[in-house]
Amino acid sequence: MTEDTKPSDKFGIVSKFYTIENILAVNRFLQNHANLIDVILEAHPQIRKYFPTEKLRLKLFSDPESPQWEKLVLSIFANPESVDEALNQLEEFDEKWWIDASSGIAVNLCINLDFE
Repeated sequence: MTEDTKPSDKFGIVSKFYTIENILAVNRFLQNHANLIDVILEAHPQIRKYFPTEKLRLKLFSDPESPQWEKLVLSIFANPESVDEALNQLEEFDEKWWIDASSGIAVNLCINLDFE
């Protein structure tokens, strides 16, 4: 993928990597925060180093008390029988990549674990 790739093409790639809840809202949010889409694309191979097969979901979170405040949440669905291992993997992911990559964008995007 090149820097010339159009945002709509990038969103198509994002939708192949992640399950997207409320696709229209997420697409709108990414259009308004264009700097996030490249980070989300870069996150995929980084996440896969630590969570090779887990389901990944993007969801737009709105604060019920402040609906204008929105944040994109990237959830990694880990096995509930391996909570400690998943937490250790997330900590390593954070230290090796996410802390640096999230500089300046963490207010609009968070990556967390979910268990199903």
